[in-house]
Amino acid sequence: MRLPGRFLVFACGFLTAAAAVAQAPPAPPKPPPPPREVPGGTQVVTPPTETVTESPSPVSMVQAPQPIGFESDLNCFGYVGPDRESFMSKVIGAENLAEQIDFTTSDLLYINTGYERGLKVGDEFWLVTPEQMVVHPTTGKDLGRFYQYRGRAVVDSVEVRTATIRVTNSCTDIAMGTYLKPFEPIPIPLARKTPPAVAGDPPSGKARGRIVFTRDGVVAIGADSTVIVDLGIAHGVEPGDFLTIFRYAAGIQYGIRPVGAYWVVVPPAEGVVVPRTYLGEIGILEVGDRWAIGRVTDSYRMIGVGDEVELK
Repeated sequence: MRLPGRFLVFACGFLTAAAAVAQAPPAPPKPPPPPREVPGGTQVVTPPTETVTESPSPVSMVQAPQPIGFESDLNCFGYVGPDRESFMSKVIGAENLAEQIDFTTSDLLYINTGYERGLKVGDEFWLVTPEQMVVHPTTGKDLGRFYQYRGRAVVDSVEVRTATIRVTNSCTDIAMGTYLKPFEPIPIPLARKTPPAVAGDPPSGKARGRIVFTRDGVVAIGADSTVIVDLGIAHGVEPGDFLTIFRYAAGIQYGIRPVGAYWVVVPPAEGVVVPRTYLGEIGILEVGDRWAIGRVTDSYRMIGVGDEVELK
């Protein structure tokens, strides 16, 4: 096939131009812009700009504070109080009293306090019942009475000497005679967790106490259990602190004995010295004068009432 002459001339010219472009030297850098004058005779020179790409900053490896527990760890547990704590009001009736003996969320209850004592619609209360005395596992002394939070309620309507409350949250059944305590929110502390103590670690030398009470009477304590210890504000303990759990395990037979409602760990005989057996760690949620509520964040083996704790 014969190509037209004009096509051959065009192709040759195109190839020649492409080769010339490929062999041409790179273009010289653009000169800086000429100075410009502004009123007053001053000359302003605009400097050339250059794009600089910065390497990303290193990511911080410091762990952010995390919540130690959950609202249910406190709002459905309780506190240690005096033997006979006084309350402003109690439940004396209910809308469905003919059909029910225990009450729960959304039920209407009647109380023996009205607006003559300052009660008003919208007031919120804990629903509380006094429970057993908290007995120290080694001394046998009473540390106070445990008061259980059974739920929360808000005032729905008020009369002179009585009022209607609506249960907004129930942790368990609510019976006649349940007391009302003004509601105050309990914040969940934030803390940075550090590695728990392990075999061979020395004591911290800080305040020491014992586990004295467990939620729902649990005997075999493990991770996520809620407990009460006999350390509090008087011992320098604050919400967000951590306690190391340990025991001194010695003897031919592992010893336990009944104290109050629990079987507790028996400490070694006087004069017997053995290394610590570390059991886990507790994060402190709420603190009283000489007691604190904590959540077991780590457990290596079974923990019991009577085991020792030490401020980390």
